[in-house]
Amino acid sequence: MQIQNWKKLIILSVLGVLTTVSAHAQAGKQFAVTIPFGFYVGSKTLPAGQYVVGRSTEASYEGVVLRGTDGRTGVFVLTRGIQTLEVQQQSKLVFRRYGDQYFLAEVWISERSTGRGLPTSRKERSLAQEIAKHGAKPEKVAVVGDKR
Repeated sequence: MQIQNWKKLIILSVLGVLTTVSAHAQAGKQFAVTIPFGFYVGSKTLPAGQYVVGRSTEASYEGVVLRGTDGRTGVFVLTRGIQTLEVQQQSKLVFRRYGDQYFLAEVWISERSTGRGLPTSRKERSLAQEIAKHGAKPEKVAVVGDKR
């Protein structure tokens, strides 16, 4: 009787670990996205193109990496947690647009209500102050990730 109880406990423990690993892996999903315009991430300028977006490491949610599928472009940026009441239906990047300049502002993963917010760069703050003098605000532009 004792042996059977131990076997059940071990099986339940293994199932619990596997469930946790699976949930952790899904939480760190990467997604591909085609961005039709050049844009800024912090102080770095990236060209239009195809990118893969994901966490910088399995152990941390703070870092986000964008890697160009051409293998020549990429950037790492530290982020902060953001939340919405609605679960996101699609993975997406949200940009703030000032005229013809785009700044990456948010990263959202499908099936989650939490995302990652990027800090505002010095250049973006300067543009925001300039357009605020004219009573304008930046426009938010979302680019939906490619389905995999």
